[in-house]
Amino acid sequence: MADIEAVLTPDDVDRREFARRLSARLQPLVQRGIPPRVIEAAPAPRACRLRFADGTTVLVQVRVPGEVGALAVTMRHGSLKPTGCTTDRDGSAHLFLSSSAEHRWLSLHVVGLDQPD
Repeated sequence: MADIEAVLTPDDVDRREFARRLSARLQPLVQRGIPPRVIEAAPAPRACRLRFADGTTVLVQVRVPGEVGALAVTMRHGSLKPTGCTTDRDGSAHLFLSSSAEHRWLSLHVVGLDQPD
């Protein structure tokens, strides 16, 4: 049983490499300042689909319950833009969004690229 779990469990190196590739795919959004336009429910707890003006869609998770709602309100009342994308040591990709009108920013854990249903 342990042998099967070892095969099915992704290696930390693989997870970090995936996060690096994901961050590299999101860098054009950051460089061009493409804003997110649509937020949709996703089939995971504390997660949502975030669609950008160029059609790029990512599945993101938040750390604190309610942050998805705060993100939706901010998107409705003002403009957000991506300001950075990083990869942590643990192999997680994070996208940073800022709102100049509200002088706040959000950090979202990017689970992966997605497409709308």
